[in-house]
Amino acid sequence: MDVESFVRDFRYALRALLKRPGFTLAAMLSLGLGIGANTTIFTLVNGAFLSSVPVADPDRVVVVYTNERDNPAFGYLPVSYPNYRDLRQQNDALSGLAAFQWLRPNLLQGDQPERIFSQIVTDNYFAMLGVKPALGRLFNAGDFATRGAGPVVVLADAFWQRRFGSDPAILGKDLILNGRKLTVVGVGPRGFKGTNTLNGPDLWIPNSMFEEMSPLRGYVENRSWRMYEMLGRLRPGVTVEKAQASLSTLAARLEQDYPADNKGQGIRLLPLAQASIEPQQRQVFLRAGSLLMAIVGLLLLIACANVASLLLSRGIGRRKEVAIRLSLGASRGRLVRQLLTESLLLSLLGGAVGVLLALWGPAFLWRFRPPFFTETALDLGLNARVLVFTLVLSLLTGLLFGLAPALQAFNADLVTALKSQVAVPPKRSRGSRLPLRHLLIVSQVALSLLALAGAGLFLGSLRSAQRIDPGFNTKNIVNVNYDLAGQGLNEALGRGFHRRVIEHLESLPGVRSATVASDRPLHRGALYRNVLAEGDATPDAEKRPPVRTNTVGKDYFRTLGIPLREGRDFLDSDRPDTPLVAIVNETMARTFWPGHSPLGRRFRMPEENLNVEVVGVAADSRYVTLGETPQPLFYLSMGQLYLPEVTLEVRTDGDPARLVQVIRREVQSLDRTLPLANVETMSEAIDVSLWGPRMGAALLSVFGILALVLAATGIYGVMAYSVSQRTREMGIRMALGARRADVLRLILRQAMTIVACGLAVGLLAASAGSRVIAGLLYGVSATDVRTFAAISLLLAAVALVASLAAARRGVQVDPAITLRGE
Repeated sequence: MDVESFVRDFRYALRALLKRPGFTLAAMLSLGLGIGANTTIFTLVNGAFLSSVPVADPDRVVVVYTNERDNPAFGYLPVSYPNYRDLRQQNDALSGLAAFQWLRPNLLQGDQPERIFSQIVTDNYFAMLGVKPALGRLFNAGDFATRGAGPVVVLADAFWQRRFGSDPAILGKDLILNGRKLTVVGVGPRGFKGTNTLNGPDLWIPNSMFEEMSPLRGYVENRSWRMYEMLGRLRPGVTVEKAQASLSTLAARLEQDYPADNKGQGIRLLPLAQASIEPQQRQVFLRAGSLLMAIVGLLLLIACANVASLLLSRGIGRRKEVAIRLSLGASRGRLVRQLLTESLLLSLLGGAVGVLLALWGPAFLWRFRPPFFTETALDLGLNARVLVFTLVLSLLTGLLFGLAPALQAFNADLVTALKSQVAVPPKRSRGSRLPLRHLLIVSQVALSLLALAGAGLFLGSLRSAQRIDPGFNTKNIVNVNYDLAGQGLNEALGRGFHRRVIEHLESLPGVRSATVASDRPLHRGALYRNVLAEGDATPDAEKRPPVRTNTVGKDYFRTLGIPLREGRDFLDSDRPDTPLVAIVNETMARTFWPGHSPLGRRFRMPEENLNVEVVGVAADSRYVTLGETPQPLFYLSMGQLYLPEVTLEVRTDGDPARLVQVIRREVQSLDRTLPLANVETMSEAIDVSLWGPRMGAALLSVFGILALVLAATGIYGVMAYSVSQRTREMGIRMALGARRADVLRLILRQAMTIVACGLAVGLLAASAGSRVIAGLLYGVSATDVRTFAAISLLLAAVALVASLAAARRGVQVDPAITLRGE
C-alpha cells in the first residue's frame, strides 16, 4: 500500500468516525479506560522492575549473598566483614567487590532533629559502580586511610533537594550525625540512590567511620556477624555462572578455614536487575504486579469486546453501503483494509485518552503506597518505554476489536444486501451455534467474572486478616522509636534515660503503663540469633535456622497484653551482673524441647558465647505479618542487656491518638536534640501491615467495577440492537395473540441463556487460575464458593437489568404499524 492510499483511507476513516460522534465517543471512552488502566499499571511495573539502576554498565554488576545451604528460607543473607575482606582479596572473577551496611543515625541540623537512612560504604563502592558526583567529590583514599580518618559524607541528590533546597553552598558544611561532626564533600548524581530501587539512603559515610558511628562497632571483626551487603562487577568475559562457581569455591575454603563461623554457608550471585529489590520482597511484588497486569488486561479485553459489539452492530447497518461499493468494483481486501484503518484510528484515539489518564493515574495510586516507601522511590514518568508500550497496545487493540467487523464485511452477501430494504444480519454458517455478537457477550461476562472474583477474594482476605488475633492487645497502644547511640550517652546514662522516660510517661493522666523493647510488633527488621539448646540430641541440631529475638524492658508483657503460659516475668533482680535469663514463646518451646517444660533449660548463643536459662513461656504472637505461621522467638531482659535503640510502647486508658503529641513532647522534654521515629498507634501499625491486602482489594474493586460497567454497557448495546432487528417479528407475534409479557420473557430468556454461558465459562476460568493468587490471600480459599456464587449473582442481576432495559423497546411495538409495513 502506497502513502497516497494510506492517506486516503485515513481521511475516509476520520470522516466516518466524525459522522457518528456518539458512537466514536463511547468507543473512545471504553478503549481509553482499558488502555489507560494498562498504561498506569505498566508505569508502576516499569518503575519497579524494568528501569535500570543508574550505574555504569549495570548488566555487569552482581549482588553477592551468603546463603544457608541447608535452609533455603535463608538464601539471601549479608556477609561478615572479615569474610568480605577475604572474598575481595582472593576472588579472580570480579574486577571489584564492594560492601555497605545500613545505618540510621540521628541528624541534628538546626532545630529539626531527624533520623535518616545512611549507608556505610567501603573505599571502592562508588568506583566499582562507576558513579560520578553531581557536585563536589566522592570519597578518596585518604578518607579510608585509618580508623576515623573520614569524617565526611556524600549526600544523595533527593536528600540534598529535600533537606537543603539544592543549595550548592552545602559543600564544606558540617552535619551533626550521632553527635559527631561530618563534613559534606559532595552530592551524588541525580536519580542515584544506591542499588535499591525502592529505598535509598539519604547519605553515604566512609567505612573508616564504622566504629565511630555504628552501635555494632564491637562486632565488625566478628566473622559470624553478617552485617554487610556486597556488590561486585564481573571481569570482562566472565559470566554470572562462572563467577558463581569461582566464589562458591572460595566460600568452601572459608568454611574449611573457619568452620565455627562459616559452617553450612555458601555464596549466591544475582544480576543487579534481579536484586535491585530485595529477593524475597521481589517475589511478592512480582506476583502482585502480574496479578494487576492480568486484571487490567481483562479490563482491556472487555473494552475490546464492547467496541467490537458496537462495530458489528454498526457494520450490519452499513451492509448496503458495503454492497454498493463492492458492486462498483471495490475489492473485498480493499474494504477490509478500510475498515481496519477505521478500527486502528479509533484505537489510537482511545490510546490518547489512555495516555491522558496515565498522566495522573500512577501518581494517584502511588499516594496509597506504604509509608516505608519514599515519594521518590519510583520513577513514574511517561518515558519512552511506557509510550511505546501504549502505542503497541493501542495498535494490537485496534486489530483485536476490528478484525471481526472486517471479516463480516469480507463475507458480505452482495445480492441479499442489495435487494433488502432494511439492514439484514449476515447468515450464520451451519456450524455456528451463536452469532459472533452473542459470543462477545459470553466473553465479556466471563472476563468480568474473573475480574470481580479477584476483587471479591481480596475483600474477603482483607476482612479475614482484620479478624486475625495477633497474640497481643492491639487497642490503646502508642509506638515511639528513638536511638541514644548518637547522643553521647554511655550505658549507665542510657539506662537512666530509659528509666526517666518510662517514669515521666506513667505519671501522665491517661497512661496505664510504658516499657521499652528492641523490636516492635509487626516489624521486619528484627535481630535473629543462632541457638544451641543444651543437651539437644536431635540430628542436625546445629542446622536449625536462626531464631528471632527481642530484648524487652520490665512490664513488657503486661503493657502489650501478651499472656505468660508458664514461669515468671523479668524482675528488677535480673541485672547485668546476674546470669542471663530468657522467656521463650510457645513455638520455640515446642521446637527445642518437645514434650517437656522448657523452664530451667539452658541454651547458648554461639556468636556471642552467651549462655541463657529459660525462666518463662509466653504466648505466640504475630511478629512480621498477620498471616504468618508461628515462628520461634525468645525475649531477653533489657535489665541485663542494654540497647541504645529502642521502641517505646505506651498503653493508654483511652484513644491513643489523643496522647501521641503529649508522648512526643514528654520524651523530647528530656532531650530536645533526640529525633523520634515511627511515632504511631498500634492500629496504624496494623494498617501498614495490611497495606498489601487493602491495596489489592481497593485496586481490584475499582477495576472490577469498571469491568462490570463495561459488561453491562455491552450487554445492553447488543441486546438493544438484537431487539431492533426483531421488531417486525415481535409485532407479528403480538398481532397473532402473543402478550407483551410473553415477548418480554422470550427476549430475556435469550439474553440470560447467553449470560449463563458466560458465567459458566468465567467460573471454569476462575477456578483454573485461582492458584495464581492463593499465596496473596489471608484465611480465604482461592476457590471460595461463597465469593464465586455472590459474584455470579451480581453479574446475573446486572445483566438482567441491562437486558430488561433493552427489551422494553421490543414490547412497545404497535402490531398494527408492523402489519401495515408488511
